[in-house]
Amino acid sequence: MFITAPGLVQHFHPSQVAPRQSHWQAITLSMERPWYLLVYDVSYRGKKVSQTSLVAWDSTLLDMLAQIPVANLTGIARLDRRRDSGPSWSLSWIGALWAPAPCEAPSVGPLLFKLDDDPHVRNALLLPMPAAPGRRLLYKASA
Repeated sequence: MFITAPGLVQHFHPSQVAPRQSHWQAITLSMERPWYLLVYDVSYRGKKVSQTSLVAWDSTLLDMLAQIPVANLTGIARLDRRRDSGPSWSLSWIGALWAPAPCEAPSVGPLLFKLDDDPHVRNALLLPMPAAPGRRLLYKASA
């Protein structure tokens, strides 16, 4: 579910509107930072249903991971804004996700992960990070 504020209403050009339509609600957030797709199972009326959330902040992703049982997580992907020609976004599935070790500097950030088949553990800026003892595994994709 997206929740918007009246101040975030985007107005259409008259050539693009249907009768009696003058605006649409938009989600506005910095498009320079990565977004995450969090895919997990929930129970609804006795059935297992797949749910997908679009998450804009690392801290929100961490909060959601703390609340969702690991057995219900089915996938986490990272969406990055692209600057070259072609699609505007790239999507990479996260193979594993860790919280940094207590000994690591705050500049490492709140998340470390491996993308797809990339052998390196990376931070939110996609910089490779050296190994550090004490990292807490938050998620590992099933093979």
